[in-house]
Amino acid sequence: MNSLLRTTLLGSAAAAAFAAPNLAAAQTADAPQGETAVSEIVVTGSRIRRDSFEGPAPIAVITGEQMRISGYTLLSDALLDLPTLNANLNGQNSAGTSFLAGQTRADIRGLGAQRTLVLRDGRRLVNNDASDPAVDLSQIPTLLIDRVEIAAGGASAVYGSEAIAGVVNIIMKKRFEGFEADVDAGVRQEGDGQEFRIGGLYGARLLNDRLSVMVAAEVGRIEPILQRDRSELYPGLRRDNGNPQGVVGASKANISPLGVFQIRQGAVNVAYARDVNDPTRLVQLSAACSTVVVSPTCQDPALIYQSQYAALQSKSLRGIIDTHIEYAIDDTTNLFVEASYARSRGYATQSPAFVSPQATAETVIPIFANNPFLAVGPIGPQLRAAFLASGAAANSPILIGKYFDDFGGRDTRADRETTRGVIGMNGALEIADRDVHWDWYAQYGRTSAETTHYNVPNLLRITQAVDPVLVAGQIVCRDVAARAAGCVPYDLINGGSREAALWVNANAYTQQRIEQSLVAANITTTLFELPAGPLAIAAGAEYRKEESAFGQDALSASGALFFNATGVRAGQYDVREGYAELRIPVLKDLPFAYDLSFEAAGRVADYSTVGQTDQYRLVANWAPVQDLRFRASQGTAVRAPNIVELYAPQSTSFAAANAPVQDPCDRVNFASTTAAQQAARRITCAAAIPGYNPATFVSNIGAGRPAARLLVGGNPNLGAETANTYQAGLVIKPRWTPNLSISLDWFKYNIEDQIGTVPTASLLQTLCYDSSAAYATNPFCAQVTRNAAGGVVQINQTRQNIAKVKLEGWDGAIAYSMLPGDLFGGADYGSLAFKLDATWTYRAAQQNIPNVAYTQLANSINGGLPEWRATARADWRMGALSVGWTGHYIGSMIASTQFTQTQLNPYYTGDYYSHDVRAQYRLTDGVVVRGGINNVADEYPPSLPETYTGTGQGASIYDNGGRYFYLGASFKY
Repeated sequence: MNSLLRTTLLGSAAAAAFAAPNLAAAQTADAPQGETAVSEIVVTGSRIRRDSFEGPAPIAVITGEQMRISGYTLLSDALLDLPTLNANLNGQNSAGTSFLAGQTRADIRGLGAQRTLVLRDGRRLVNNDASDPAVDLSQIPTLLIDRVEIAAGGASAVYGSEAIAGVVNIIMKKRFEGFEADVDAGVRQEGDGQEFRIGGLYGARLLNDRLSVMVAAEVGRIEPILQRDRSELYPGLRRDNGNPQGVVGASKANISPLGVFQIRQGAVNVAYARDVNDPTRLVQLSAACSTVVVSPTCQDPALIYQSQYAALQSKSLRGIIDTHIEYAIDDTTNLFVEASYARSRGYATQSPAFVSPQATAETVIPIFANNPFLAVGPIGPQLRAAFLASGAAANSPILIGKYFDDFGGRDTRADRETTRGVIGMNGALEIADRDVHWDWYAQYGRTSAETTHYNVPNLLRITQAVDPVLVAGQIVCRDVAARAAGCVPYDLINGGSREAALWVNANAYTQQRIEQSLVAANITTTLFELPAGPLAIAAGAEYRKEESAFGQDALSASGALFFNATGVRAGQYDVREGYAELRIPVLKDLPFAYDLSFEAAGRVADYSTVGQTDQYRLVANWAPVQDLRFRASQGTAVRAPNIVELYAPQSTSFAAANAPVQDPCDRVNFASTTAAQQAARRITCAAAIPGYNPATFVSNIGAGRPAARLLVGGNPNLGAETANTYQAGLVIKPRWTPNLSISLDWFKYNIEDQIGTVPTASLLQTLCYDSSAAYATNPFCAQVTRNAAGGVVQINQTRQNIAKVKLEGWDGAIAYSMLPGDLFGGADYGSLAFKLDATWTYRAAQQNIPNVAYTQLANSINGGLPEWRATARADWRMGALSVGWTGHYIGSMIASTQFTQTQLNPYYTGDYYSHDVRAQYRLTDGVVVRGGINNVADEYPPSLPETYTGTGQGASIYDNGGRYFYLGASFKY
């Protein structure tokens, strides 16, 4: 084998290894033997130009080519191959959201998308939502991505606010000649969840190569997956009422599209339902289904499973046009212009509007014996007879549980348009025999969005329509004014008419606008020569203004609809910043000092909201020998509050259905607590609930019940979040084993003044009902409002600088590439590349409120952070063919830290493994075909109520769609 071929194969193998998801970074390895050294570059995490990939911190890299060969149509899915990236917002957990449908986000180490700074070529991107500001990764054209560099660790000293957790820097292609078309299509084994992406890229170099033009366009589509279409996940799972709470199949619901009628509640429960299998029949429910909260064993065939409405993956569409133009004014000065336009549409799926039969619920509608619909239709007389036979008092109400299917699902369509323009210059000049590199740019970004929330009925009109009276032999609405306005009575018993549904039903609309204006300038040079090399410096300044507005139509903003009244959110702030960065080479090519250098960076910012913030970072790199390098850094970071956190008006919301708020006073929750908790709750619950009896009280909130209503809002007096970050590690690249790289890095974050709200579980349990403080004077208890029956009306949650977080762990990576033929006499068997990345997060502790113990969230589903996570990759290439495998490991996690191990069984999820396989073949120099299977073993999330759908914040780290087949092709000329 000649040396050129050998070098080429080893180079391609090394490239495959380091293009794989990588915690230690491409920067941790020198160029493979036989390759030329790189020219001066800038690596993510620093603004200083350097002549090697050795940056100040570990960098993970994913290439655009790797994304495509792995079958990913969205950047966010590719990032999840990295153990250091967590699921934040994706197609699984946005399927039931009100405003975020279709968005995908990056989240380093589970610290939140708002603490992960997303950059494009080192420059900020405008946020894509005004209700929960963050960057939507789906609006980045994947065909233009050269690579993505992820620097985990506080980078605020270099890049500014939001970089507490780290930076995701999307490096785009800058120059391209010719035309490229790329297409991907995939489908789940069950024939749903289809994904499609097609893109085109054109580039040309004109005017004697002085002008470079690139234009790219891309469209994509993802189809939904419904829970009822997965036998593995439907109808679902729930916890039983045992101690410990076990896992049983999902029970039927006492809310039905045809109606469940609770005739008697209390010591004797009598309930009937209109049979979903035969709407002309009224059937009496079994004892397990007749209670106000159905028993875990309720399986009456006349009822439905709530999960028939649930989506596992949302539908989304997107289209993007992107342009990059560079013009060389002279040999050292360039002018560049970028322009992009992205349009997306996301869909979210929720159940139809409903009323509950629970007397403590806020959405309760009674039927009285004088209701004229009891005398008509197939069900009215049957229900009247059942009522008379039940022994219920003549004036007692029949409470109904009903989904208004005839209104349609409360689905959401979110339409967004994002435009971005950048103009700038960069260049190099020589001053005092020193090369000086400079750049400046100005950019403007704008997102406009409109969200339509379908089938959210008018609450007043429901009240009017379900209160009928008989007038002159006709059933009409009792309210005379409503009748005159066109009110049509709604028959809750036999089913409402289309006219009644049209009278009651409505849509809600929201509009959003987000704007970002930014001007920045940077300069980097060397000041003078030291014995070990030049002392390098970078400095710059930036001005940025952020504006956003969020509003509702007048009807929904008034609270008149079955929808959260969020009102108007609007505000702005600006910031002026300056930074400097220094690299000092100390020793070079000496015994036990092959390389020793120090780096320092500092940044000062002046916000119009929180005032001045200061950040710094110190870095040390020491290579005693060429094969071993130690690196360490310590720094501070900040995150200024965003516009929503500052200026959002107080409004009502609802707790997530997949993470229901539990009422500590409920009889089940009371019974499952310790003796000390029960003693405290006997006092506090009695003070909150008239006539409280811990053995009989059933709350209106909890699993299988209506979601708790929350009062949320902003706080203009918020301060900045602050953090101290630490990193220390080593990189081994032994000369005696070429193309082997081993890295191990320890990380630590201490975050203070984190913006948030007191978690409802902590508020309800630790701070209020389990507290020994007097209920009447406890400020936390005052945040919980109950009605006369004891039902929870509202929980007050507003933002504060209240929490602290401590995060610690280790990142490790091993990469190796080889020529198998070397083991067999030099025959040509292609090249092999292996890569293993792992993260061990042994501590992720949060102090939600001052002066209480930290809660360990690492290794828990509700913390959303596995203790152990790893990705392994193997690639074989020979000629035009490449074949690869990727394995994913997620360690066993605690199902819920709200319970102890003695209260839940099972308590742990168990270890999770999944595997992907892929192949690519180059038919010609310009034609490549590829295909593969992701989740080959058809694995679903762990079979626990807390995880099995994969739609919760923590559970969405698991793939919930099953086996996925994909094909793709690329054409260049």
